Amino acid sequence: MRPVRFLRFRFSPAALAVLIAACGGSGGGPEEAPPSISLSATRISAEVGGGSASLGVSNGGGGTLRWAAAIPATVDWARISSGSNGTDSGTVQIEIDANSGPAREFNLTVTGNVATPVTVQVSQPEAPPAIALTAPRTELEGDGGSISLQVRNSGGGALQWIASLPDDQDWAHIESGDSGADSGEIVVRYDLNGGEDRELQVVVNAAGASNSPQSLDLAQKWFAASACTYPEARKEVFDLLRNFYYFNDEPEQQATYAGIFLDDFSTLDALLDEIRWKPDTHDRGFTYWLTREESDMLFEASMYIFGFVMDVIEDESQEPLHLEILDVYEGSPAGEAGLARGDKILALNGKAVDGLDSEQIQLELGPREAGFELEVEVETLSGADRTYTMVKRRMDIPTVPEDRVAVFETDAGKAGYLHFRTFFGDANGRLLEEFAGFKSEGVRHLIVDLRYNGGGSVPIAHGLATLIGGPELFASPRQNVLATTIHNRRLERNGWNETTYFGCSAYGAPALVAKCEAESSLRGLENVVFITSRSSASASELVITALQPFKIVSLVGERTYGKPVGQYGFSFCRTDPGDRSSGLGVLWPASFATVNSKGFEGYYDGIPVTRGCEVPDDRSRQLGDAKESRIAAALRLIETGSCAASSPSRAAEKAAEIQFVPGQDPVTQFFGH
Repeated sequence: MRPVRFLRFRFSPAALAVLIAACGGSGGGPEEAPPSISLSATRISAEVGGGSASLGVSNGGGGTLRWAAAIPATVDWARISSGSNGTDSGTVQIEIDANSGPAREFNLTVTGNVATPVTVQVSQPEAPPAIALTAPRTELEGDGGSISLQVRNSGGGALQWIASLPDDQDWAHIESGDSGADSGEIVVRYDLNGGEDRELQVVVNAAGASNSPQSLDLAQKWFAASACTYPEARKEVFDLLRNFYYFNDEPEQQATYAGIFLDDFSTLDALLDEIRWKPDTHDRGFTYWLTREESDMLFEASMYIFGFVMDVIEDESQEPLHLEILDVYEGSPAGEAGLARGDKILALNGKAVDGLDSEQIQLELGPREAGFELEVEVETLSGADRTYTMVKRRMDIPTVPEDRVAVFETDAGKAGYLHFRTFFGDANGRLLEEFAGFKSEGVRHLIVDLRYNGGGSVPIAHGLATLIGGPELFASPRQNVLATTIHNRRLERNGWNETTYFGCSAYGAPALVAKCEAESSLRGLENVVFITSRSSASASELVITALQPFKIVSLVGERTYGKPVGQYGFSFCRTDPGDRSSGLGVLWPASFATVNSKGFEGYYDGIPVTRGCEVPDDRSRQLGDAKESRIAAALRLIETGSCAASSPSRAAEKAAEIQFVPGQDPVTQFFGH
């Protein structure tokens, strides 16, 4: 066995330290901490109006922090304006846009030479609602129409808005869309401009909206701007009145002209209102003006209407209670919808009639243009409730309805009955046709129903008077005066006064003249009965007064309207100075009065009915029905010489009084609604 050896080593302190280190000793102290990201905020709340925000970045650890800040690429409403990167401490500056919509947010991210990035939520609250009001144009058509304005919410939240027009204007109204939520449409309907250029401001208010109220200005020029200016037209109309107005011989009328300063009148209607002679009793709207298109349509008996005639039933305070239908035109929108004579209209477009005044009723009935829709709530004669919708369109008015022509057998012989609506359109042809039928039937008595006939063409009136007067008046050895037209002294001196005689020449065309003479004029009528009302006017009264000196003429119903004057049409604003009919406007002044062969004239209070023949309108029966109260009274008068009415009803007594009836616009007077 080998002996064990022991070795002995000696180490110096320095060598010992090296040895310990080589064997994994801890060295000289603790290890340094790594860098970390420290931010000044964990959430940033921006103002709704935008602005800037700051975020402080610092190194919360050891060593050196190299960092960068970023906003998501999808965010377009905020951006870093400075401090997008740095070392250790720094500041990130953020620009934030104003918010015009819903609440929004994003996460700003700070990354660096660390394991985990840090995010900060940047949020911005919802914007308040804001009104955006636009229109396809700001120029309105001079001849009237409608325009649609768009409302939308250009902000955030919910927008509840109300639209309005100035209280001091009466030529435009909001047809639909006077209120709404967020997006919507405002439809403004406006009238023809018959005067100076004018403006209309549409205002939209919304509680809580950042920009309420918002307004939009619309402008409308004089309707005939393409042919003349309004001051030129105003002067032209004024000069026409000074020459042709029937009442110019009155000293007070001349004083009116002398006191007029034309610049004071912003519309033609205002000027005519100032000039009309005794507007409460004499010129009750008889002087008016129309566009050329309206005038042409008037004589064609073609108009944009629903096709009904109505009466406004009022209470003792003259407040409307309901509307009552008097007549419905066959083939009209009203007839197709189901409206009928005797129906009571209780509401228009959902608005109760008893809550409207006369002006508001006209507003609900709408303008004379195609496409206007009307909803009516009706109580029928049977008491049933109905709702009808009708759309206005252009239609030709049937002047003599075929189902309103009849021959009644009476104890006194055959009586022909005819309901005559208007002295326009195809009236000549229809009258010749139906009178030829009466002649072939051998009628001895005639009933002409003029109860809603507001008049019209004087030549057509001359023709009707001739058909009724017959050969005894137009084929006698001497001429018989039908009527004389008289004018103011100036026109009289220039030979304008004219006497018209009974004769078929009123029909003009040779074929019509021959038909009048040979087939249609009635010989030897024993009775001529006119059914009249306070709506029977003008040409209707001309026919009655022309025949009174020659025939046994009776009136049944109510006293007539009282319009012994007529109008001529004078063009103004001509597009061709050499063509008198080229005017864009037509003035229809009261130009002449009619006088019958006995000198009867001036019946401004109307023509009274025959004694004992004040009979109320029986709206429970259709026109042409022999049992309708006025037709029945006319038949009794023919048979017995008396209307044989028992004590007159209150309605009849009131109708028999002399009452001046206010004028209507010409289209309503002649054609209804």
